[in-house]
Amino acid sequence: MKKYLSGPSCYILAIVSMFLLSIPVEASPVLPVSSDCPEIEQFQQEDLGTQERDKIYVTENAVATGNPSGELKEKRLKDLLMGASTGTAWPIAPGYVVTNSHVVSESNKAILINIEGREIPAWTVLRDEANDIVLLEVKDPRALPPALPLAQSQTRLGASVFTIGFPRVDLMGRTPKLSAGVISGEYGLADDPESFQTTVSIQPGNSGGPLLNMKGEVVGVVRSMLGIRDVANGSLQMLQTTSCALKIKDVRELLSRVPPKDPHIRVLPSLSDDLETLASRIKDSVLLVISK
Repeated sequence: MKKYLSGPSCYILAIVSMFLLSIPVEASPVLPVSSDCPEIEQFQQEDLGTQERDKIYVTENAVATGNPSGELKEKRLKDLLMGASTGTAWPIAPGYVVTNSHVVSESNKAILINIEGREIPAWTVLRDEANDIVLLEVKDPRALPPALPLAQSQTRLGASVFTIGFPRVDLMGRTPKLSAGVISGEYGLADDPESFQTTVSIQPGNSGGPLLNMKGEVVGVVRSMLGIRDVANGSLQMLQTTSCALKIKDVRELLSRVPPKDPHIRVLPSLSDDLETLASRIKDSVLLVISK
């Protein structure tokens, strides 16, 4: 499923007879900036082709009953690895988590899986299609891990950032994976002011994950990766160290539109530390998203 975004997302790289494509980790096409520029596209995860998609089959029975034991067995996960899309989510407030809208685009329901393999049913409560973000709600806020703090200060060019998420769970497994880099552009594709450009390497499944600074604060939401398409044969070459993330101010605005819940969830501290310590503190708060 493709959609056209109102604003651009990462920088234009002009190459003779080739197109630069922005591929939000499960994202979608953007209209050309002008007729004089190479076409810049963003693709939903489905547009990457069958071999490039995270697929998980979730049967109606599995969605309805969840996992009675509360534990997601490895065999069960392997049996589920086809069909529905996957992404990454993280708690932002009591009862609410954030991910990309396209991760749950075909359904208003999802299953969140924590680091212990426990399943948490969730549903869409508020969606921002233009910015490709969605808030999912859970019945019991206490079922969620600690929320991640949002950055209060501006993130500048050159700042160190990282993400933790669930890229290609079908191949890489369901344990969280970390990727680090820097803010390489204060604006996104074609100077989109709503996004950052980063050198953080991402894959399908990282969609919706938190982009964090070295205090463990969320500065953005992982949204897109870049690739160059050869116009002669249509082949796609991914750029491994170029990606885009939505700035956190749009998430704040979305959160302000939902009613607050009882504060049965704690927020992780904002403390400067080395990457290893930050990863240890944060990894339990990222959630695998499965949506049929």
